[in-house]
Amino acid sequence: MEETAAVERLRIKGAAELYSICEGFVKALNSKLVSPAIVIDPSEYYSRNFTDTGPNIFQINLRGRLLQIEFTATDELYSTDDFRRSYILQGAVRSFNQELLSQNVVDEQSIYYCPETDSARWYYFDCRTYRTGRVTSDFLAAELERLL
Repeated sequence: MEETAAVERLRIKGAAELYSICEGFVKALNSKLVSPAIVIDPSEYYSRNFTDTGPNIFQINLRGRLLQIEFTATDELYSTDDFRRSYILQGAVRSFNQELLSQNVVDEQSIYYCPETDSARWYYFDCRTYRTGRVTSDFLAAELERLL
């Protein structure tokens, strides 16, 4: 029961960390623009908004160019089914715009929240290229840049 409670706390922390990465990215870009054009939804995130029984969704919108970040808790406390590290949250970053939608194309990168010795980190994995790395503002910028 203690392990379950610890993983639940870590999942809540992971959701907040992912939102913080997204929010930091949006704020950094908007600070460079004369008129803020990038919107994050929800505009604020609270730990009580996390649900471990269904999907959690954040969205970054730049004039119809969207990054949709969706993640869920794993069925078991830990999983290694889809990623080489043990993870407790899994999801995807989807990037699309109207042009891609009209072609029925949505680019998707898998994301995983992986506990480590004394912390946890978000990682992405591109199953087409086997590229992997940390989910950062730079990663989000690269995903959004593909839509421009």
